[in-house]
Amino acid sequence: MMVNIMLKVNFFHICENAILESGTNNVSLINIFENINANNFPAIHPVLRIVVGLENKNPGIYDVELVFLDEKAEILKIPAKVTIGTNGKGNWVHKIISYPIPRELTHQIKLNYEGKTIYTGYLTINNK
Repeated sequence: MMVNIMLKVNFFHICENAILESGTNNVSLINIFENINANNFPAIHPVLRIVVGLENKNPGIYDVELVFLDEKAEILKIPAKVTIGTNGKGNWVHKIISYPIPRELTHQIKLNYEGKTIYTGYLTINNK
């Protein structure tokens, strides 16, 4: 019998910058946000980072997928590998450059593992 090993999300943040400390893998986050303001559309957000803390009893490398969606379509899909250490924890930081913003709306951000969504977050785009 095969046991399904699920990743647990301990935290999920959108921020301007993140620093992973060498050796300890501690994370420092700079300017966490949930909203982006834009004057005109379509727009481009120059840089953002997705920072996720994950947990699993079994150390190893896991394939995950980060998907950005609006009510109409998929905007961006990012496949990635996450390393879970011998302590059962892992931090993943992904830098996104030139994030496309088609219009004022709320983007859904899903983190998927083995075809299942293990976390859903939101990024609100305001016309300001």
